[in-house]
Amino acid sequence: MNDRYSLLVARALELGAGEAKLIETEQIVFDPRSFLKCRFGCNRWGKFWTCPPHMQLSPETFMEAMKKYKAGIVLKTSDPKQGQEVAIALEKEAMLKHGLNFAFALTLCVQCEKCAYPEPCLFPHMARPSMDAYGMDIGKTIEPLGFKVVFDPHGKLLPAWYGMILLD
Repeated sequence: MNDRYSLLVARALELGAGEAKLIETEQIVFDPRSFLKCRFGCNRWGKFWTCPPHMQLSPETFMEAMKKYKAGIVLKTSDPKQGQEVAIALEKEAMLKHGLNFAFALTLCVQCEKCAYPEPCLFPHMARPSMDAYGMDIGKTIEPLGFKVVFDPHGKLLPAWYGMILLD
């Protein structure tokens, strides 16, 4: 794949990702059940600007745009805030230094302990939707890369946070 992408994978590690791997967009798995799990299994639903149903971009519009992307970089970090910071920094660097004008980060927004919703977002320059908010099956997408979503016996996610930067 493109050398620019390989440079960005290395840069993700420099920025603080524990691991970063390149993925072709054809390998990204979408499943409407992911959206259902988001709706009925997550306490963030309806309480954050970056979570459904408050996202201004419909799933249909997102999927149409998704067809234009060629690759992505999957990031793994041990901390969601660090993951968001790395994803946003890499998105901006892809755009400014590598000419990937439509790079887009998908990462859990954790800038605020409690989201400002319904008041205006306090960090709109950092706010991005998570992968599962648009129906991406994170587990099936990352498994072929050697990553795995792991839960402890009590159902809590073990400290591995995943984000992705889509690249044109």
